[in-house]
Amino acid sequence: MRARLILAFLLAPLGLAPPVQGEAAGPDGPSYAGLEICNDTAVPQSVSLAYRDDGRWMSHGWWALPPETCERVLDDPLKNRFYYFRSEAQNWQFLDERISFCTAPGEFTIYGDRDCAIRGYDSAFFAKIDTDVPAPPSSSGQPVVAYVARLSLHSRPKTGGAGPLSTVLSGAGATADSAFDQDVTFQGCEERGDGRVICKLVMGAGQLCVTNDGMTDPAIIDRLQALDPGTPLRVSGKSLTSGDRVTFASLNALTKREETRHDLMLDDLAGQWVSQADAYDLFVIEGAARRNFYGSVETMTELLSVQTACDDATGAGPYLVAQAEDGGPTHCYRIISLTENELVLSYMPRGTELRYQRHDLPLN
Repeated sequence: MRARLILAFLLAPLGLAPPVQGEAAGPDGPSYAGLEICNDTAVPQSVSLAYRDDGRWMSHGWWALPPETCERVLDDPLKNRFYYFRSEAQNWQFLDERISFCTAPGEFTIYGDRDCAIRGYDSAFFAKIDTDVPAPPSSSGQPVVAYVARLSLHSRPKTGGAGPLSTVLSGAGATADSAFDQDVTFQGCEERGDGRVICKLVMGAGQLCVTNDGMTDPAIIDRLQALDPGTPLRVSGKSLTSGDRVTFASLNALTKREETRHDLMLDDLAGQWVSQADAYDLFVIEGAARRNFYGSVETMTELLSVQTACDDATGAGPYLVAQAEDGGPTHCYRIISLTENELVLSYMPRGTELRYQRHDLPLN
């Protein structure tokens, strides 16, 4: 398997200076009198908003929006191109874009987007509102309308997931202590300070963890530690404990398997990718994991697989399937094209096109 060196990203040396956050739209850009959010879903939604305000990040909420109603969340002319929002509703899933801000359970106004827990706040992932759309003409040159964002683009009813990993490993009704024989992708081994080693294996439904606790032959642990991230494997063993995303297991056999076309595509995705629409939006893929960043802040790690289908997305694949390492919804992206330097994805189910450019750093 071809190995790539994944280095920490530094935008300035690449000549890719990030845009100034919250910069005002230019003279030919949008001109709106405010921001309006409309609940065009079938259920009541609670909405929060985040944006750059006089050089500081601010998050504010919650607005209660009954179905088929709108709320003017900003009255003043919009100064920024990008605003960010989150909506929540019982038994509905919010399709976030991995951009984190501070929140609180009740009414809140919070300045700053870092150290949320230390300051006594919650944190949540938001989605982006891009107001870079021509506004209706005005003879006076003054803003005449509010920009309207609709919740249905980022909110949908929850659907039944794959369930605990042990169920996927061994079929319906499986529990801890079930035997399995499964194709996986090796992600890596981590040695803790207490001498404990945890090796992680990724499959479409989540993560399989194996430790040097005596349940697995030490020779198998040694073999895992010698592998490169992204190595395709066939493993068999027994699940020990099971959760929604992570199953701890003992292994009794491990073999390298031939790469499928999906393995090869995941291998080709390895590296650092920068959004062509927003240079702050970055991710790094190594093996079967994607580390997401916004600016210099790492937002989350996701487990990746390439599959022929994903959740309730329709149309021909392949799909890049991303699941948060610490839980959360599955994100589906149809892979439109992948070249040496450009990746084009379609974020499902909305079909939003996302373009990224490769920016791997050379060795010094």
